[in-house]
Amino acid sequence: MFSNVAFSQITAAKASFRTLTNYTTTVNDSLYVFCDNIGTGIGELKAASNDGTSGWNFTWTKWDSGTSDFTIPVSVENNQGESTLTNLSNGLYRVVVEKGSESYTDQAWVLNNSNTKPSTLVVLNCVGVNIRSSFTPNSLQYTNIDSKALVNVLSENDIVFWLQRNSENEFQKATYVGGEVSFFDLEAFEGESTYSIRVIDQYGCVFISDNVSTVTYKVEAAFSVDPMTGEAPLEVQFTNKSVNAEDFEWFIYQDYDRIVDAVSVEDSLLVDGIITDEDPLAYTYIHPGNYFVKLIASSNKGPETCFEEFNFKTEGTPIVVDTSLVQVPNVFTPNGDGRNDVFRVKSQSLKSFHAVLLNRWGRVVYEWRNPDEGWNGKVNGKWATPGTYYYVITATGREEQKKKYTKKGSFMLIRK
Repeated sequence: MFSNVAFSQITAAKASFRTLTNYTTTVNDSLYVFCDNIGTGIGELKAASNDGTSGWNFTWTKWDSGTSDFTIPVSVENNQGESTLTNLSNGLYRVVVEKGSESYTDQAWVLNNSNTKPSTLVVLNCVGVNIRSSFTPNSLQYTNIDSKALVNVLSENDIVFWLQRNSENEFQKATYVGGEVSFFDLEAFEGESTYSIRVIDQYGCVFISDNVSTVTYKVEAAFSVDPMTGEAPLEVQFTNKSVNAEDFEWFIYQDYDRIVDAVSVEDSLLVDGIITDEDPLAYTYIHPGNYFVKLIASSNKGPETCFEEFNFKTEGTPIVVDTSLVQVPNVFTPNGDGRNDVFRVKSQSLKSFHAVLLNRWGRVVYEWRNPDEGWNGKVNGKWATPGTYYYVITATGREEQKKKYTKKGSFMLIRK
């Protein structure tokens, strides 16, 4: 009888980790680690004949530290091609495979890796949900059969913690370096979320904590704007999309250019903070300009008031309110039929207005300062010649007195 490492008889398909022993003088054995979550011993070894035929006898024994030999009988199976042992406890097992004058021997360690579940502790604050977990990894040992000393089973694998939320796999990951592992879920959500900790230890075994359900105090302030652009007066609706908030305060600011000169927050606001549950909130911008809005959402669900700001100036593009001077007609037909007989500019919210019309030679044909007036198509009491004319219109906004608007373009005078 002899040990033939080149023709290893023992395999362990269900093992999570395999390594070799480090004996003093004896040839090293395979060592298999099994993930034993219920702590009953689940080791499983399989031996097979080298030639793949039946008719072989398999004799299993277990090493006895007291006799320093394989004196503990385990199992005998005759006239087989393979033999499998299940539900094995920790220890070193040997199999002798015999057929006629042929005989092979192999041996391997079984170590069952049992552990308690990782612990979880939930701490809530305005930042989010803090899940803390602790876990003490096992340090498995085998016996050096030469010296009888216990030897630690070493592994270069990291111990990895996963935080799972609502059964989502691999939500957050952390490498264990000893002590407590801490996770932060910084997302605001309504209702409860369920968390668990999944630990993969150095031997590849998975241990999962009990589920823990919790709310969050975290607040997310958010809203959408419709429309983003338009002509004054422009009614804009702000749809509140905040999460986990109860109270809301809206701040509607003046045009960017005016805020630069503001000496206080109040000076930069068009209106004082609006506290309302109205959704959507509507506001009409009377004057042209570029505007931003801030929403402060808050909640008193926890021991402290949690709040968050959403500033539309930094989080998105500004609300652009154009002057209605863009509504300059490109055609007018002064023929006395009562339709489109006067060239008028649609304008609103203006402090001053000045329009000049020129013919193609640059000569002024009409000029007016009252935006409600317009040109009837006559020059010195006579009908103007049909063709292309040009306009230059300047205006000052009613509020933005330092901001001047200038529109230049052409239009067609058609007489039918």
